[in-house]
Amino acid sequence: MKLKALLSSLLLGVAALLSQATAAEPVKVRFGVDSHLFSTQFWVAKEKGFFDKRGIKPEISVYSFGIDTLNAALLDQVDFAEAYDFAILSRLSGGDLKIISYLQHIKAEANKVVARDGIKKPSDLIGKKFGVQTGTQSEYIFDKYLERFGLQGKVTKVGFTSNPEIFAALDRGDIQATIFSSTFLEKALQLNGVTVINTQADIPHAGKGFALVTDKFYKANPDVTSKVLEALDESTQYILSNPKEAADIVFKTVRIPREIFLKDLTEKNVLLDIHFTQDEYQQLKNIGEFSVKNKLIRDGYKLDDHILLEPLRAIKPQKVDFALNRK
Repeated sequence: MKLKALLSSLLLGVAALLSQATAAEPVKVRFGVDSHLFSTQFWVAKEKGFFDKRGIKPEISVYSFGIDTLNAALLDQVDFAEAYDFAILSRLSGGDLKIISYLQHIKAEANKVVARDGIKKPSDLIGKKFGVQTGTQSEYIFDKYLERFGLQGKVTKVGFTSNPEIFAALDRGDIQATIFSSTFLEKALQLNGVTVINTQADIPHAGKGFALVTDKFYKANPDVTSKVLEALDESTQYILSNPKEAADIVFKTVRIPREIFLKDLTEKNVLLDIHFTQDEYQQLKNIGEFSVKNKLIRDGYKLDDHILLEPLRAIKPQKVDFALNRK
């Protein structure tokens, strides 16, 4: 009997150890990020171990633009995506994506309209070609820009799938104008005859970027979703406190020159935080209404159904200054 009790005790102990080992196994989480500054918080969280220490095994896939990460999420290729407001709204009718937090944006003044061939002011764009990033906030900004300066129907929109393509087209003269910031702005201004004619502050508009999760992943892993936001929040604070180290990580991962990233941070061209407020909601609402009215995106989604603030509220309630009025 004593031997039987001893064996039983040993088996229970082994079972407990196996259970603890299983519980300690990291959860694989698939992230879709863009190929530029917008991915910063994700890369720093990965490189500094902020995901790891929360039991998350990150797998990061890089796409050209935020909208590509949304498409990947809709195809169940990633669990988390990041995109700017217009791109998000253009995809909400296609599947159950949830907006869980604001991430970052580039201030309006830092997004500059650059042009060549002697173009000095908006009216000089009449009859010219303007390069935009297809399916991204660039399309919304283009339409708002035309509306602001009375250029509807007078400027040709030319779509591209990446910033390098737009830069090459501007260099060749296939397009005469576009909007750039950060790295590609610096490169464009080195081209012969390219100058800044105005900025998005003249529209005015500054797009905002958000983190999203698939409804499928959230329902299966609500606690992990909160931990992802916790890691991104720690990453944000690290970037702001250690800009040089963050710039090294960004250069290592997406090859953005250190000095350009440092300039964007020190001059506050790039604003980063983890939060969600009434301002974010209202911007999403306004962009959606304008875009549907002007046939930039399809109707058929309810914005409120795609706002999910419980994960952020669970870890940082002070970062949520908004309450949905669901009826």
